[in-house]
Amino acid sequence: MGRRRCGRGGSVERQRITSQRREVARGSRLLHDATLACTLSVGGEIGAMDFAKRWAVCLFLMSLSGAWCACAQSPTTQADVKVFVAQYIAAFNAKDAARINSLSHPKSLACITPENKSYYDDALAVRWRDPIPAGYTFKISPVNENNLKGIEQSVRFPVRPDQELQIDYQVGDDSGSIVIFVVRENGRLFEDSPCATDQSLKKYRDEAPARQELAAHNKALAAEIKEPLRSQLIALLREHKTGEATKRYKEASGQDYGTSIFVIDELAHEPRQ
Repeated sequence: MGRRRCGRGGSVERQRITSQRREVARGSRLLHDATLACTLSVGGEIGAMDFAKRWAVCLFLMSLSGAWCACAQSPTTQADVKVFVAQYIAAFNAKDAARINSLSHPKSLACITPENKSYYDDALAVRWRDPIPAGYTFKISPVNENNLKGIEQSVRFPVRPDQELQIDYQVGDDSGSIVIFVVRENGRLFEDSPCATDQSLKKYRDEAPARQELAAHNKALAAEIKEPLRSQLIALLREHKTGEATKRYKEASGQDYGTSIFVIDELAHEPRQ
């Protein structure tokens, strides 16, 4: 994978352009797509209520993912990292929360309580919506302090992470990345997941109705796609051309780009007969 310039700072316009270029080239995973939709919504011609609903969803999704970008650094590969990655991906693709938790630091797991468990369950559901295919690559790098500063605006780390583990993959034109913060203790590697703050949990609960309403709206739009456009879009998705499918739907429907991203994601995950 090539080097990518990234960062949370800078103007909204620069972030919009960067995100749009990434989506056209890649267009695969929901978290990445959600971040792009958030950025594009700032300049879109949408009403105040739609703007508020869009950002309620976007901010939640971005908080779940940490809203970081994986800036390339000098990677080092170690045998235990390779084993950890294989175990993590196996658990991830199986959607096995117990196995994921077995790889997490005990202090990260201690943040999960019966009262806030739904927040973390939703985080997992979003993260593993699509599997990581074979042929992935990975690299482990020193922690990027700018990434930490951005994440710690909405979450906190119970243990300060040592490194960032980035997993990259591509199928056809679709590609994606997952970044995991890790810490090494007593010779073992752990996922160092951040814990939600009281403020983040309150925001998550307060914005639940807006997220649910927007999700229902996007699902309804996906269900309303008629032939022959529906078959054309499904064919593009099967060919792993999500970016092209999103563009085709946007042009045909007149929806804004952010909405088109979410609708195509709904279509991609509809049950097929």
